[in-house]
Amino acid sequence: MAQIFSLNFRPSEIILDRVLNPARDQNIGAARPADIIEACGIIPDFFCEACVTVSNGELGLSLDAICEAMDEAYGFGGFGYPWRGTLDHAGTFYADNDEDEPLRPLARFGFEGRIFCYVYDYGVTAVRIGLDGPYRIARFD
Repeated sequence: MAQIFSLNFRPSEIILDRVLNPARDQNIGAARPADIIEACGIIPDFFCEACVTVSNGELGLSLDAICEAMDEAYGFGGFGYPWRGTLDHAGTFYADNDEDEPLRPLARFGFEGRIFCYVYDYGVTAVRIGLDGPYRIARFD
């Protein structure tokens, strides 16, 4: 019997909520959804693994615990080398220096509606508690 289709899903596609272009950037909005998803790479998988692992642990879903678990899944630093800047309500990242343009998120991934991961160009990533809570920013390249 011939195989008609393949069911290759990543856990992050099933477990996480996904919003493409949450800041409504016109340049990102012109891209095909599949291209935006591909540009996020495997960062959502690191976030998903961290959330599932941490939610089953003693510390619960804390910002530090999720970021540490993402670093462990990634294996190359990530939040061990934090970026300085601020996030607005839509997730736009403003670097602390005046040289860099603001980065608007390609996508926002949510776990249980209370922990969010924003993915930007260049592998820049932010994890935030709630939509206006504390956050950490790093690069996963």
